[in-house]
Amino acid sequence: MSTNRLARAPRKARNTASPEDQEAAILAAAAVEFTAAGVRRANVDEVAARAGVSRSTLYRRFPNKEALLLAVANQLYERGMKRLEQAAQGLGPREALVEAFATGAEMVSEDPLMRRLVLTDAEMKGITSSVTALFIDMVTDRVAATLRAAGAEMPAEDLLEAVEVHVRLVISFLEVPASDPERQRPEVVRAFATKFLAPMIW
Repeated sequence: MSTNRLARAPRKARNTASPEDQEAAILAAAAVEFTAAGVRRANVDEVAARAGVSRSTLYRRFPNKEALLLAVANQLYERGMKRLEQAAQGLGPREALVEAFATGAEMVSEDPLMRRLVLTDAEMKGITSSVTALFIDMVTDRVAATLRAAGAEMPAEDLLEAVEVHVRLVISFLEVPASDPERQRPEVVRAFATKFLAPMIW
């Protein structure tokens, strides 16, 4: 067994909680499994065992691995967007952009599941490229709405295009980190966003 794989959890007692609680347990178990094993090697039986549910219970809610992956990714997306929105709260549009950019880079860098799904899992990129594009569109829409609420006055189409550039830059910077580690420090990332990206928003 690979040394970087999380230890297999012993089978839990059967989960007799409500359907909502069972689903939450399944998603939590799936997040652990996808983080440890990646998309291709993730074992749905292991997810069921870790969540304390039967295979049939899991498959009633998530008919295949891709459906389970998309549910986990959606949960991760919602959690991330709430953090971005909180970071931008009470700021003007340019300051909100800087905080959203820096916070997004920090999340992908620090969250092991987000980093695996967005950056390092070749199978994820191979089988869900359309989902990755949809993810970029969803993040762009939410961040643009946040900047509009913060006071951005530029035309909607221009705002969406500018924000999409920022979202893609976060991913690009993290996929190919700067050769100088100093450029990855949070204060340097904020200074970069302030100097080069914030002027795109008005």
